[in-house]
Amino acid sequence: MNTYINDVRFNFLFIDLYSFGRSWVYPESRLPYNMFRYITKGTAAFFVDGKELEVHPGEIIYLPQNSTLSCHALGDEIEFYSVRFAASVSYGGGNILEDYYHIPNVIRDPDGQARSYFENIYHWIRTEEQSKMFWVRGYLDILIGYAVSQGKTSVRTDGRYRMAEEEYSLEKLKIRIQKSNNRMDSRIQLVVDYLNMHPAEECSVRKMSGMAGLSESRFRTLFRQQVGKKPSEYLNEIRVMAAARRLLVSGDNVSDIAYGLGYNDVNYFIRIFKKYFCMTPKQYRDTARE
Repeated sequence: MNTYINDVRFNFLFIDLYSFGRSWVYPESRLPYNMFRYITKGTAAFFVDGKELEVHPGEIIYLPQNSTLSCHALGDEIEFYSVRFAASVSYGGGNILEDYYHIPNVIRDPDGQARSYFENIYHWIRTEEQSKMFWVRGYLDILIGYAVSQGKTSVRTDGRYRMAEEEYSLEKLKIRIQKSNNRMDSRIQLVVDYLNMHPAEECSVRKMSGMAGLSESRFRTLFRQQVGKKPSEYLNEIRVMAAARRLLVSGDNVSDIAYGLGYNDVNYFIRIFKKYFCMTPKQYRDTARE
């Protein structure tokens, strides 16, 4: 199937292993990213958009971007891996993992296969190897693939997909994801790939259009048709995703992160970051440490 869906990539943000006692409570908040949590010990109650879910050892809970979450421990201890990630492209408020791939909120891992993916991401992000981000991104993609395969299983009935659900989902995608029968134009894909690899580089529309071999006006039009947003909006999104990752994996102060990603005005960077994550960089870092 040739659609933009095939071109979506997911950016790793953060992973950690958490351990809490009976008193652990996570107050209600809106998630500015996607999250997988793998329960290794104990049991917890999660409230996702008002729906209560009880999650046990050997289970993954999928927490979609923009969902409202609160949770608390149900026993003497709770331990879990938590990995955060975001799609490289957003589609009009939709969530591709929910809307298209039907990933369920709770996923069982009876043979420990998925746990190994969390463990490998956790291992590689803590090394100093030059290759670590390739390993991290690779295992994140495998983990998402595992969840997608469970989503397919969850919507089968007597060996067949529930066609009403499938048709409904496709109709939603037409409206919310601007579905297309063609793959991304290779000239635009080249620019998108370059921006993902060089988020800190100063890239004007003139430079981007030169990469694509197009006039500026044609490039702007084609980029918006293909990606769903202006080139400057997409570059800002890539940069704030990179900033979010650095906030969580480094001790660098906010101004150094902003300057390192090409923002000359720290206050402007904070406004842009808040637009995407609904909180300031400091609040984002502090929330991650709670």
